[in-house]
Amino acid sequence: MTARFLYRRQFIPRLVRIVGDAVRRRDTRDAVFVSLMGGLGDLVNAFPTLDRLGQRSPVDLGTGGGAYRALAGADPHLRRVYAPFVYKPIRRFHRRLIEATLRPLYRSVVLLDEPDSRWRTRGRHMAEVYAERCGCPPPKRGAITIPDEARRAAAGFLDDRGLERFVFVVQLIRRRRPERSWPLAHHQTLYRELRKRLPLPVIVHTVGSDETGVPDGCVPLASADILTAAALIERATLFVGPDTGLTHIAAALGVPTLAIHLGHPPEVCAALGDNVALVRQVEPYADPALTTPEQVLAALDRHLAVSA
Repeated sequence: MTARFLYRRQFIPRLVRIVGDAVRRRDTRDAVFVSLMGGLGDLVNAFPTLDRLGQRSPVDLGTGGGAYRALAGADPHLRRVYAPFVYKPIRRFHRRLIEATLRPLYRSVVLLDEPDSRWRTRGRHMAEVYAERCGCPPPKRGAITIPDEARRAAAGFLDDRGLERFVFVVQLIRRRRPERSWPLAHHQTLYRELRKRLPLPVIVHTVGSDETGVPDGCVPLASADILTAAALIERATLFVGPDTGLTHIAAALGVPTLAIHLGHPPEVCAALGDNVALVRQVEPYADPALTTPEQVLAALDRHLAVSA
């Protein structure tokens, strides 16, 4: 939240820079400016639409900093990435300012971030909504470009630990987001049972988590940039995670994915892909503890039976 607040203070200077680039380069008249902050998963699910859009017109993207910048910067179909480009979508003044400032310079301006919270109740997946606003067909799954440098870093991590086949699990527990945090005890049960069903090492990604301890027998991954993590996931035998950016990345890569969906209705933001097994809550925003390790393991057993 602190980073996003600081990024918002850069909103006007960033907008001025975009205008300056457009005036200096004189190459935006046939281009499209798209803005999307959302979550990392939203960005992953929007990439196929932005790539299709880029086949018709150059696309300049305004998005968040950090991991957002890294993911967008690796996409070869985007002409320019302005990051951090962070504003407050619920403020009409911000939206009107962006549109009024950039529309004279671009063929079109598309703001994909929602102006209110009603998107949660509409029952349409955000990837479908983004595609409709861009005049493109909805994607079946997200997309991500992994640079060779990230693949080399992932290979080095695995080689140093003697790992070849492995399970990748995201342990993301945030006290400020309890409605989307699976309990630590559930994670520990999951690790123990995974080792029984799949005699494979378990890499546990804890970047950004308040709980970073992992049991013996697991391989901790407490520090990794988003693209290196994606390159590791690309090589995983199985991925398990909550509704977070890495889960959408795993689904986009076609890795067998168990998505423990907590929080928002899955109809609007679940990971997309043919190789995704969705573990649903009894109802959106229910106590995450009610989604048990046994439910996740049952989904795993079904997946293994289908794959056999």
